[in-house]
Amino acid sequence: MQIRYVIFNFIIGAILAINTGCKGTYNKQLTAASKANTPKCIVGVVQSSGIQESIEKKLPKAQIKQYSDLITAYFALQVGEIDALAYNETILTHTFNDSMSGLTYIPNDIGVTEEIVIGMNKHSTIPNLKGIINKFIDSLNAAGTLTELNEHWNQKLKTNPLISTKESESEQILRIATSADVPPFSFINDKQIVGIDIDISKLLEDRLNIKTIIVKKERSKLVAALKNNEADLIISAFTKSESLQNDIEFSKPYYIGKTAFAIRQSDYEKEVPLSKVPKMTYLEPKKPDEIYKLADLSGKFVGVQTGATLDEQVQQMIKLPRIQYFTNIPEMTKALEQRDLDAIAVDYSVAEAILKHHSEFSILKDRLSKDEFGIAMRKNNPLKTSIDSCIRILEKKGEIQRIKDKWSKNRSAVRVMQQDWVGNDTLIVGTEALYAPYEFYQWGELSGIDIDIMYTIGKMLNKYIKFADMNFDVLIPSLVNEKTDLCIAAMSITEERSNSIDFSIPYDKNESVIVVHTPQHALEKFGDSTGMLSKLFQNIQSIFN
Repeated sequence: MQIRYVIFNFIIGAILAINTGCKGTYNKQLTAASKANTPKCIVGVVQSSGIQESIEKKLPKAQIKQYSDLITAYFALQVGEIDALAYNETILTHTFNDSMSGLTYIPNDIGVTEEIVIGMNKHSTIPNLKGIINKFIDSLNAAGTLTELNEHWNQKLKTNPLISTKESESEQILRIATSADVPPFSFINDKQIVGIDIDISKLLEDRLNIKTIIVKKERSKLVAALKNNEADLIISAFTKSESLQNDIEFSKPYYIGKTAFAIRQSDYEKEVPLSKVPKMTYLEPKKPDEIYKLADLSGKFVGVQTGATLDEQVQQMIKLPRIQYFTNIPEMTKALEQRDLDAIAVDYSVAEAILKHHSEFSILKDRLSKDEFGIAMRKNNPLKTSIDSCIRILEKKGEIQRIKDKWSKNRSAVRVMQQDWVGNDTLIVGTEALYAPYEFYQWGELSGIDIDIMYTIGKMLNKYIKFADMNFDVLIPSLVNEKTDLCIAAMSITEERSNSIDFSIPYDKNESVIVVHTPQHALEKFGDSTGMLSKLFQNIQSIFN
């Protein structure tokens, strides 16, 4: 019996952690990098980035946590696993657009910089390789070529017409490892690896009259590629590390960059003085009227998520509603819970997920409309035909319904599909992980219906999927500005949106509904005030039976 209660308490704690988000232990707002020098502050870094050693010297008291790549570290920051993320400023700004990243930068007042170098195989068959590379870097500096390359790629251009694409006819081959995930140094565009580092590789080929081959490796495996003699050089925004000096050689730096310290934008905004925070205003005091149908919401306060299409439906179906906009569903739900709102407009599946945690809420029988969800993409995306075919196959096999049932009908938490394939290239997929059961975080892991669907399609197309979590209202701009390849976020297919982007065929249909506080008369059927709590306890106990 005692063990059962321990397990019960563990589950309750886990539920609270999922709902509130696991936060770093630092409970004060970081306003500068020097403020992170405390054992309570957790700073995230990327493996093999070289920044870790510098931060350990400058912030000896801080906890340092390593991540395999920048996207994983970014997700860790967003879910509160770390308090700050330290990474190359140029790469951060090119990877995450300020308007959609949810990041805020604090002053780097501890003087941490980064020297980006070329890593070299100590056992290369090319004689005096280090001397050749250093002389090459000197020549690029003297000619101003490195400055020209930086200026070109920092304008976020796709290709560099100044660099020859002609391959050397030499029989001698120089293998260059890169991760292709650090714009503007090396990244994938139109299925090709491009960037500053790739241009440097081509210049190296021309100057030395040697053929170069790009070897794509995960960032955490670049050093292993040299050690295992799978590559001769690393040119991939690579930084010098004292711990690796016995294993590989380092060239002179060809780029000296700044280290940026990023924190969650939402956390930063919490520290804004209250006088500067816009408050919700009301035209008149709200009356605690009970709401049974849409007509009862006339003149009432209805919450809608920014960027969604539900505001139009609310205005069409409800007489003179007072619409209040929220950046995400949890904030909107909390406002309803605190009775700052009379109702919220959401999709039916989302409403069901909300009601699992709020037994005091109800869904009105009156519906707003029916929506069709599609995977969004840029106009004329060649992937559209393939994605449409995948959706048709999944619908025919009943796979999409199985995924929906998995996330909607299970009492206990379930795991997201595992991405156990490499893929011939990577697709960056935008989403907003605050829309359960379609996309949300559990145990710090991006989960939900849309996540499983996208992974399933990625496996069918042999594409590696990387999710970029952002606010819903910047999902479409992220496509238009080519920050993402696709977006999946329970996004309704509308004529207005289709003017700027394309959609796949619908992969799901859903009704839009109104969620309100359950009228007191409806609650009487429970018989006493402990009825609902008893029912909740019985549901939890059933997990162990």
